[in-house]
Amino acid sequence: MSLFVTKSIIAGILFIAGLFALLTMLSLMGKTERKASPKSLRRLHKIFGFIFTILILVNSYLGMKYWTAAGDQLSTRAVFHGILALALLIILILKIVIVQFYNQFLRFAPVMGITVFALSFVVFSTSAGYFLLRTICAQPETSEFSTPSPTSLKGNVERGVSLFNNKCASCHYADKEEARNGPGLKNLLKRENLPSSNRSATVENILLQLKKPWRVMPSFTSFLEQELIDLMAYMKTL
Repeated sequence: MSLFVTKSIIAGILFIAGLFALLTMLSLMGKTERKASPKSLRRLHKIFGFIFTILILVNSYLGMKYWTAAGDQLSTRAVFHGILALALLIILILKIVIVQFYNQFLRFAPVMGITVFALSFVVFSTSAGYFLLRTICAQPETSEFSTPSPTSLKGNVERGVSLFNNKCASCHYADKEEARNGPGLKNLLKRENLPSSNRSATVENILLQLKKPWRVMPSFTSFLEQELIDLMAYMKTL
């Protein structure tokens, strides 16, 4: 299971725990008659809040691993997601500190709790929600990458190895078919289909995946023609 899929599953559980924590808090604050006792509601709120906090910390760690692996190839969506996640973590920590040590500011805790849940919804939407929508609703392009015009450039495997190590190795194994952050690439051109897009396994469709990636892979539109040729020369050796 890839890092992103693991992170998305945790995010889904985290969001559900946050929702129940919010509902128990609103039930405690509400003026209408409650079916559950305040003591039970507080206990449930603490339990769901604890689960939410632990999962936030776990996902923050996984998110930092993903950011480190992606390097400077992060998409705008991923950067936006990361900034919101950091804001969420800071507000959550402040809320916990206030509840535990600064009772004179407890009146701010409900507003901070609602803010934490609102941010968690946006963070979930820009990551796991986006991934689910792309998986369920979107269809990969069936048209293959247009073949470049004839060129005198020749691929250099050594330069391709260097490029792969700098730009691709953090997410893909070259010597395994098992997934890292992305699918393993061993025997990639010997397969019938590419693992993510399910397009036919051709050089043209690998180039298409680099330019217009399917799902969460970042786009590598900055690659020069020579770099692409060198990278494909190396891919043919896997």
